[in-house]
Formats: sequence, structure tokens, C-alpha cells
Amino acid sequence: MKTMKIKSLRYFLENIIVENLHPDLKNIVSQKTSPYGPSKQAQLARAIKDITKRGEETGLEGNMPKGSSRAYLHIKEDKEIDLDNIPRTRLPTGMKVAVRATLDKHHDSSEHDGKSLGQLQNEAEGGDHFANGYRVIYKDHQTGKYHTNESGIFPPLIDHDHDTHEWSHVGHVDKITKPKFRELTKTSTHPNGINHQDFHNALLRSWNRNNGSHWKLSDKEEKRLDHIESHPLVQKFLDHQGTFGAPPHDYQQLGNLGVWTHPHTGEQHIVARDHGFSSDVMKAYSSARKNMTNLKFYQSE
Repeated sequence: MKTMKIKSLRYFLENIIVENLHPDLKNIVSQKTSPYGPSKQAQLARAIKDITKRGEETGLEGNMPKGSSRAYLHIKEDKEIDLDNIPRTRLPTGMKVAVRATLDKHHDSSEHDGKSLGQLQNEAEGGDHFANGYRVIYKDHQTGKYHTNESGIFPPLIDHDHDTHEWSHVGHVDKITKPKFRELTKTSTHPNGINHQDFHNALLRSWNRNNGSHWKLSDKEEKRLDHIESHPLVQKFLDHQGTFGAPPHDYQQLGNLGVWTHPHTGEQHIVARDHGFSSDVMKAYSSARKNMTNLKFYQSE
């Protein structure tokens, strides 16, 4: 089983879309990996760090936000799946690869079974089978077929490295803009849609309430957020947030959300394309940042 996953990783790295990649990354993707040298993940991480440090574009999806512990690689060929009993449905996909970012130097992986920050995020997104019920299309593992889930808020999961959580094969999600967010949230109850900031504020208010840290706003603002909270999209995210105790902090960044297009209907859905910020991951990041701050403090003395 493990051999098959190594082959899958090699296949993905050799079949990502490279047209827009930085030349340094193209070279890493195309070259053969030596059994005695660093892995391609390690090489990619180092190159991404050097490129971004120089202020150059990596060509990766989202251009690798500073400090990110994962890289997204868009696969050249669509994946063929059986979706809603329609075989050979073509689904655009990509792969999330755990890389070692600067913050990983201050992360104590021994407290997390040796996992890096990127591996922890991949595990949170793809390692929990219960999350399958929150995907826009979910896989029936008995038949291998996929089915549409109108209540979904996460991209499809095709495959995942359950051994080490180094990578996840996922459905491709396009970027979303603020105007697009408002357009896609127009409903009969919210004819003007809602904006991204209000979406996050409603989720955060609920999180703070459940964790005893909510400071009551004005009656007018509380009533306004009550209306935002009643929006179907917010309700979907609140359902997951309440069930898993997942913090909504990552959703403050619009780039962590995106638009997934159904391959049959063309209907567009707002999803969390980066949803690996679980409570455990949040604690790991917080601890790493604290270690980094303490190190800088002692070095400055």
C-alpha cells in the first residue's frame, strides 16, 4: 500500500501544470529524484522560500502566502470519476503537498508524532473520514462512486496519504473575489447577498460565544449579525464548526475560500479550500510562533 502512495506522489509531481511555474520549480519537478538526496518536497520548500525571499512569483496557486506550510500543485489531466451515476465525469484536481516553512524550525514535531505543520494541516483536512460528509461531492467507499452533497462546504477529496499526511489529492477550486462572494450569496432571504467580512464575523461571534469570549455589541449590530447568521452558507459552516469545534479564524482570509464548479450543472459553490486549521493545528502554530518570539527575544539580549 505504501509503495502505491509513493508512486502516486511521483506521478502527481510529474503531472502538475508547470506552464506558469518559476523556472527553479520547473527544474525540481522535472528532474529525477536521487535516493541519496533530499526529497522533492524538501527541494520545493527550499526553492519556494528562496524565490519568495527574492520577491519573485512562484507561479503556484495563490503564489504561496508567506509562511505557508503547504504548496498547491494543479494537475494537468482531469480525474475521471463516476458522479451521480454518470461515469467518466471529468473533474479538475490538484495536490496539496506539505513543505517545510520558516515556522517549522520553531515547531516541536515530537509533540505531534513527528508531523510538520503542513502534515498536521493535511491530516486535519484529509485524514478524518467524518469530514467526508461536509464535501461538495463525497465518495461512497463501498462502490467507489461519488455523489453530490448540496450541504457541502469543502472541496472533493480524491485520495490522501494516510501514512504520513505528506499530500492530499483534491478537487480544484478557483479563487474568489469580494464581488463574486456577494454575487454567489444572493438568496430570497438575502437578496443583496452578504460580504465576506460579515460572513467571517458571524462565524467568529458564534465561536466566541461558545468559548466564553464574546463581548456584546450594540443591539443594532447584534440584530444585523443575527440576519447574517441566518444565511444558508453561514449555517452550513456553523454546522461544521459546532460539530467539530473547528475555529473560523482562517476564513478571515478570503484566499482560504474559493469557488468550486459542479462538473454537471456548472453551478458554483463557495467552499473552504484551505480548512486545515483545526484546534490542534491552531495550538501547534501558536506554540511555534511563541517559540520563535522567545528565541528572537533571547538573541536580542
